[in-house]
Amino acid sequence: MLLYLLLMSFAMPPQPAITYHVHMSNPELHYFNISIEVVPEQNAPTDWFIPVWTPGSYLVREFAKSIDKVAAYDAQGNVVDIQKTDKNTWRVDHGGKPYNLLYRVYAFEESVRTSFLDDTRAAIMPTSTLLYPSDVDVPVAIQLYPDNNWSTLSTPLRSAADNPWLLFANSRDELYDSPIEIGNQDVFSFTAAGKPHNLVMIGKGNYSIDTILPDLTRIVEAQTAIFGENPTGPYYFMVNNTSTRGGGLEHANASCNQFPRDGYDGDGYASFLALMSHEYFHIWNVKRLRPIELGPFDYSKENYTTGLWVAEGFTSYYDDHILLRTGIYTEAAYLKNLSGSINSVLNNPGDAVQSVAASSFDAWIKAYRRNENSGNTEVSYYTKGSVLAFLLDLMIIQFSNGEQTLDDAMRAAWEQLYRPEGGGYTEAQFRQVLEQYTGGSLEPFYAAYVHGTSPLDLEAHVNAIGMQLVAEADTTAWWGMRAGANNTINNVVENGPAAAAGLNAGDHILAINNVSLPSGSTTWTEDYAAGTTLTVTVDRRGITRSFEIVLTTKPGYNYQLQPLPNLSDKQANNYRAWLRNRQ
Repeated sequence: MLLYLLLMSFAMPPQPAITYHVHMSNPELHYFNISIEVVPEQNAPTDWFIPVWTPGSYLVREFAKSIDKVAAYDAQGNVVDIQKTDKNTWRVDHGGKPYNLLYRVYAFEESVRTSFLDDTRAAIMPTSTLLYPSDVDVPVAIQLYPDNNWSTLSTPLRSAADNPWLLFANSRDELYDSPIEIGNQDVFSFTAAGKPHNLVMIGKGNYSIDTILPDLTRIVEAQTAIFGENPTGPYYFMVNNTSTRGGGLEHANASCNQFPRDGYDGDGYASFLALMSHEYFHIWNVKRLRPIELGPFDYSKENYTTGLWVAEGFTSYYDDHILLRTGIYTEAAYLKNLSGSINSVLNNPGDAVQSVAASSFDAWIKAYRRNENSGNTEVSYYTKGSVLAFLLDLMIIQFSNGEQTLDDAMRAAWEQLYRPEGGGYTEAQFRQVLEQYTGGSLEPFYAAYVHGTSPLDLEAHVNAIGMQLVAEADTTAWWGMRAGANNTINNVVENGPAAAAGLNAGDHILAINNVSLPSGSTTWTEDYAAGTTLTVTVDRRGITRSFEIVLTTKPGYNYQLQPLPNLSDKQANNYRAWLRNRQ
C-alpha cells in the first residue's frame, strides 16, 4: 500500500505509557474497533473516561453513547473485571497486571466535531473515540490499521520515522486536540509565514487550487503580522467537501471544516476564505491566548466562561477584516458584510434581553439548542462580539489619532497574557490590556455592552473615521414571523403582528383570505402592503383555525456604513488606519 506522507518525523518521542490500536476493518459498518495496551504503575483500579464535549464546540454531546462492547483481558486472556461508574467512565480492576482494554465506537455523524467512518474515509476526533485514564496525564501512542483501499494520512500528530501509521501525543490535551483524517484525500502543501501548511481536500469540489493557495498564504501572513510570530506548524486546513452547509472547528495546529463542494465560485468562494481565516485566527485567539476557564479542560462537564465574545467575536471581526486588508474583499464588499453584522445586533429583539457575556456563559444550553423563540431572547456572541471588536478598534484609533489599532492591543495581550506562562487570562486582565490603548477605564463599556443590554452607540465613533451609519426605514409589509417553504411558521417575533394575531410557530398556513396557498410557495408574504388586514387559516396540531392579522412596517432600521463626504485630514487618517492602509 502506497502512503502519501503528510507528517513530519521528529526525534524519538517520550516512551508512551499507553498504546491505542485503532482498527477500521469493514468500514461500511461504521465501527472503530479499539484495543488499548496498558502497563499499570500501581495496583489500584484505573478509571477510563471518554469526554462529553469537544473544545471549541460548547455543548455536552455525550460521546459515551456511541461506545459498546467494553471488555478487558490480562496477558493470559483472562477476563479483567470492569464496572461502569457513571455515564462516561469505566473502572478496570487490573490488580497491577498488564492488560488490554477493548471496545468499539459507532461513528456515523459527519460533522467537524465528531468521528466518522464509512467506505470512503475515516475521520477520528479523539475526544469522541479514545478513552483516557482519569487520574494521570501521560504520553500515548496510536497505531492505526486503515482500510487497504486508503493511502493518505493527515494529522498534526507526530509519526514514527519507520512507521507512518504510528502516531504519538505527549499529553491528554495534545491527543484530544489533534484530528486524524485517513482516506484518499487530496493534499496541497505550501509555506506561509515561514511555516509548513497543508490544505487537505476531502472529496471533490469546484475549487481552483491555483487560486486558493496564494489566498491562504496571504491570510496566514497577514494574521501572523498582527501578533509578530506564528506558533503553529505544520498546520492542516482540513476541508470536507459535502452537499451540506459549512462550518469549522479550531485546533492548535489544524482546523476541521465542512464546505459545499460546489460552493467555490462567486460569493461562495469569499465565504470559504472567511471560514479559513476565522479558524486560522484561532491558533492565537482561544487556542493559546484564551479565557482562563478554557484550559486546562475538564472534559467530563461544562467549562463555563463569559469570554466567548472575545474568543469567537473578535475572531469573527478579524476573519473578514483580514480579507479586506489582503485585497480579497473590496472596501464595498467589506462594508456590506460589516453593515449586516451591525443590523443583526441593532435589530435583534434578544439584544435587550440577554447580554453577550450571558450568551457566552449559557452557550452550553442555548447557543447550540436554538428554538423558535431564540430570536426573541438571545444574542450571538459571534456577531455582537464582532461588532464590539469593531467599536473597540474605532475607540483605539480615535484615542491614538490613528497611530494604533486593535491589532496593537491583541499583540500586547499575546505578549503580556500568553507569552509569560502560556496560561489563560481573566476578564479583568484582558480589559486592562485594552485600557492601555483606549486611554481610560472600560468599566462603563463592559457594564453597558458586555454584561448589560444597553443599545450600542456607534455613531460618534463611526464619524471619527469618516463614516456614517445611514438608517433607512423599511416600508414593506411586516408579518413578524418567518415561514418555511412548506408554509409552516418557523418563528414568531414577540410583539409583532403574527404574535398579536395569536399565530404560533408550528402553525401550517393553509389559506389567506380563504384562498388556498399553492404548495411550495415562498413569496406570498410579499403580496400584501403594510396596513392590510388579512384572515389567516392554519392547521394547528390537526385542528383548523383562523386568525386576523394586521400587517405593519418593520420596526427599527436598515443600517448601512457609508463614507462621509468631505473628510477632514484627521478623519481620513483614521479611516486609513482602520483599513490598515496608513500610506
